[in-house]
Amino acid sequence: MGWRKPRRTPGASRSAFLSARAAGSASAVLVVLLLGGCGDDGEAGREVKPLGPLLAGSVAHLAQCKDWVGGSRERKLATIEDIRAQVNRRDTGIDAPALSDEEALGLFDRACSNSFARSFRLYVLYARAAGFAPLTRDAQ
Repeated sequence: MGWRKPRRTPGASRSAFLSARAAGSASAVLVVLLLGGCGDDGEAGREVKPLGPLLAGSVAHLAQCKDWVGGSRERKLATIEDIRAQVNRRDTGIDAPALSDEEALGLFDRACSNSFARSFRLYVLYARAAGFAPLTRDAQ
């Protein structure tokens, strides 16, 4: 589709055509000015990137233990948040318990510390642990 130049209709006055064109130009200038303020705010405004490759805007389904092992705490927490958002969706009608950040950090640190676990998918580990979370929390 895209932008098209407004056409003058035979009965329209020249001033109406010019005012419509000026309104379109003013809208474009306003959008540019608003977007101009959306630049990099330095470290304070920067979002932490989760670990693993993106698929449809999320790392949840592709993040593996090999990604986890080398990550910083901030990136690990961003990964947990992404996985939690995918596993514990509100729109599914299924009430799945969410793991806390500390529970998920401990789970992934323990599971991914084994060399044979390099290709384990983090969301699978999370989903299985979340399923047993009520039982393990009651036992403690």
